[in-house]
Amino acid sequence: MTNRGASEGKPTRRRTTPLTAVEADLAVAITPLRVRWAANAALRPVSAAAMRGIRAKAARLGLSAEAISETAGAAIADVARAVAAARDPERLLPIFVLAGSDRDAVYGLEAALALADGKRRIVVALCGSKARPEHATAAGAWDRLESANRVERYRIPNMRESAHFRAGLEEVAVLIESLGGAPSNAAPQVPLLAGIDLLRRARLVGVPCIAANGPIGLDPDSGARRRGAPGADISVLFHRPLITHQTAASKRLLGEVLVAPIGIPAEADALAV
Repeated sequence: MTNRGASEGKPTRRRTTPLTAVEADLAVAITPLRVRWAANAALRPVSAAAMRGIRAKAARLGLSAEAISETAGAAIADVARAVAAARDPERLLPIFVLAGSDRDAVYGLEAALALADGKRRIVVALCGSKARPEHATAAGAWDRLESANRVERYRIPNMRESAHFRAGLEEVAVLIESLGGAPSNAAPQVPLLAGIDLLRRARLVGVPCIAANGPIGLDPDSGARRRGAPGADISVLFHRPLITHQTAASKRLLGEVLVAPIGIPAEADALAV
């Protein structure tokens, strides 16, 4: 890629349509992680509000937001490594991270930090109007990336800047999307539209896309889908599945779903005790 500018739930319903060759390759690549995290995937789905409550109780028990973000980022990095190795075993292609400015951005940024110990270039693009993410935890991760090995940071405030990243998108090993999952009644701001445009283009040329905590355009609270949302090939969720992700419409946007543990103690999850 070149930049020419600056407790057990119901069993998951199986799909009835056959997998494409690319989907089959992705499924094989992430099978070890699916097995490793099977216990979390089998937990009963909860609402997004209940999940926030679980995290809040975990915080009162001493689990910091920074620790959760780091663990979540490491999980996303594991998925990205597996997919990238299957697509590009020679490790010649970069990993592209698209991050927004809200809380969910931290997962992609922490994944970039975890991936910086490898041999690949890690290209991180902040889709925002400001120089740093607006959420404090995400801003801290963004700052740490400045000194990380093999990491290149860029900012995409508008469509003009995003155009610099379009050439060579097909030469990306995998794209990590952490733009933020919830749509609003208002249209996304220009920086997010620029990120969504790159995400859509990457999917069109066959780049595997991993959504951190769910894809942009899918509201975790209501399950509402924004028209034209690009979706993901793989979605990495945390601790428990969500109720709103169980519909067929949501599953089409989510792609393959992995539910990674993030260190939530059993005492923080009323359904686990």
